[in-house]
Amino acid sequence: MNKKLIGLGMLLAANGTFAQTAGQSSVELYGIIDVAVGRVANSLSTDPNYGNTINAYSATKATVNNSVTGLINGGIQASRWGIRGTEDLGGGVKAFYTLESGFNAQDGALSNAAASLAANSPKATTVSSNSSLDGQLFNRQSFVGLSDSKLGSIAFGRTYNPIYEIVTDYDPVQQAQTFSPLGASNAIGGGGGISESTRLDNSIKYKNKVGPVNVGVLYKFGGVAGNTSAQSGYGLNLGYEEGPFGIQGAYESFTDALKSGTSTVAGDVNVTNYNTSAYFIAAKYQFGQATVRGGYESYTLKVPSDTLVSLGVNSFFGYAIGNAASASANFSAANQTTDVWFIGGDYNFTPALNLAVGFYDQNPKASSDGKQLDGNIYSYSALLDYHFSKRTDVYAGWLYSSYKGANYTAPLAADNTSNYVAALGIRTKF
Repeated sequence: MNKKLIGLGMLLAANGTFAQTAGQSSVELYGIIDVAVGRVANSLSTDPNYGNTINAYSATKATVNNSVTGLINGGIQASRWGIRGTEDLGGGVKAFYTLESGFNAQDGALSNAAASLAANSPKATTVSSNSSLDGQLFNRQSFVGLSDSKLGSIAFGRTYNPIYEIVTDYDPVQQAQTFSPLGASNAIGGGGGISESTRLDNSIKYKNKVGPVNVGVLYKFGGVAGNTSAQSGYGLNLGYEEGPFGIQGAYESFTDALKSGTSTVAGDVNVTNYNTSAYFIAAKYQFGQATVRGGYESYTLKVPSDTLVSLGVNSFFGYAIGNAASASANFSAANQTTDVWFIGGDYNFTPALNLAVGFYDQNPKASSDGKQLDGNIYSYSALLDYHFSKRTDVYAGWLYSSYKGANYTAPLAADNTSNYVAALGIRTKF
């Protein structure tokens, strides 16, 4: 059924692209295919379901000491296809919509982190992690809305949260999925501590720009009858961009946000329920052919407002929750805060050749109950990108991470002290 729907959508989009009516409406089929060949120093085998393919950013256990070489989906941008369109309603008002699906270019399957987690329960044998891409047909975006030339736009459906949209423009290394921690980890690159919160179902998002000032407000409705706050959330964005200078800030708060993981039961997934809050600020400045970018984020994981049992949740994207009735499904420790700093920039040697570099520091802070200890993940990144045209480019990238502090050593963990990925890739857009 999914294959039939995709085929039908592509046919309609293609027809719409060539059948615009007097400029009043348009339909566009678009996409990105991005594949790299790379090597990760310490990694489990790759998983065909996991959208990122590899993970050289998060700390790996010392027992994971084999290198992996192969194809990587999305060295810079995750592969995707989508349909988007607008209709001019007159008087400066337009209707718009987007349907966007993320897939793995190596085998054409939908990106499905939940499936990769279930396949690694109860023992991890391949790369897997939680994500907001869990096998949905339109797992990246799905929304419809109205825009006004003066009043701004309002969208309804599955949308990005504010932090993710800031990272897209303010990450020093193109928000590269393989070479930037902000691109590799949606926990810090958009989700405010929980990757699943990067894209928000049942949401309303308003955006407007007046002169150099932009504002945004997002609200996510809950999905529990009789409890309007359960699994709800909101986000705020305020920014200023004019000439070479830009600065953006955002705040997010989510109630009963679910983070998925592997289970002790084969074929199941586990979840942990949290309340979360996060704030993010970033700035950039362009001078000549160079642009400098930097920013700071702080997110906190907290005890949830409701238990998983009271929410009535016992499955996660078609997979049974192995710990649904267990106390482990609900975070019960003291608040856990993590700070993230980043700085870097890029330089255009020619209109076609760009070099970007970045430094990132993820710093979990010691919690009052000692269940989270101080630590640092220091990441150094470089990305050389050459454009043959506006649509097609080739690139070479490198990301090195080192893990410091008690949070990455006994008694909580025994991790490798460093990891890296090096890769060559090609990206084309249509």
